[in-house]
Amino acid sequence: MDHLAFLAWLNEIDNLSQEQRVEAGRLLRGSPSLEGVIDLLEANIRETRVCPHCAAGGAIIRGRASGLARFCCKSCGKTFNALTGTPLARLRHKERWAEFAASLRDGETVKVSAERCVVAGSTAFRWRHRFLRAVTAGAIKLRGIVEADETFFLSSRKGERNLERTARKRGGRACKRGLSNEQVPVLVAADRSGSTISAVLPAVSSEHLQKVLMQFLDKDALLVTDGCTSYPPCAVALGISHESLNQTAGERVRGELHIQTVNSRHEQLKTFLRRHRGIATKYLDSYLRWFHLAVLPKHQTPRAVLAAAAGILPVTQNA
Repeated sequence: MDHLAFLAWLNEIDNLSQEQRVEAGRLLRGSPSLEGVIDLLEANIRETRVCPHCAAGGAIIRGRASGLARFCCKSCGKTFNALTGTPLARLRHKERWAEFAASLRDGETVKVSAERCVVAGSTAFRWRHRFLRAVTAGAIKLRGIVEADETFFLSSRKGERNLERTARKRGGRACKRGLSNEQVPVLVAADRSGSTISAVLPAVSSEHLQKVLMQFLDKDALLVTDGCTSYPPCAVALGISHESLNQTAGERVRGELHIQTVNSRHEQLKTFLRRHRGIATKYLDSYLRWFHLAVLPKHQTPRAVLAAAAGILPVTQNA
């Protein structure tokens, strides 16, 4: 953190509540891993006390269980804790979650992660996908010049049995040359500020592109793409401006317009996935979340990773 950002952070201290001051003090003193994890997980629920079963507020604390405060809803009478209804519910060894969050940040394999956190490989694998399931991108809006392009990954049914085709070695190659239904398209879009979104597409069509982009594009955005014919009708349907570059004819740049930023994101994504030596297509969406969680943000901390994995905070867009 630079000096000006530190001063701005200090100026916000006067607005902290007493409970927030205590929590911040404990963190600055270097609280034990388990205590820090529990403080983080319970930060929201202690303020709102909203029941996940009936959405009524005003729940009261009634003891502790599994290291977490137990709340009782005065409306429906059911009990809950900070993890009830989240992907992290009923997972054990909370004292190792902070270290596992650091492992996620470092993009480690299941084997390395299991050794680092002293858990079984099956536990590390289950934690990975439970943690990533809760990660959200927040309310992202791509503004100004927005580059969009799709990249492709070989469809993988790793782990499945009773295939209707001959099983291939991990990694492998497609039977057909070029694009086919053996390739899974992934749309990546980024604006010039660095904000990035990605999504697995059923197919590269105007309808599917529109369904994804309508959530993230600002109305004043200028969409820049290659010569794919699915983008012009998509832009018309969204009511936004669109420019395409004829890369087949060698047009890489036209004034300020190019798609080099999004192509760089493609390379970052493929480099990140390559170390995991072939992932099943059914998990591709989770790995995209992991890419946004651990690769794009700069100086990501284990606490921020854990907060995103617990669904408390969205992934920061500071790539």
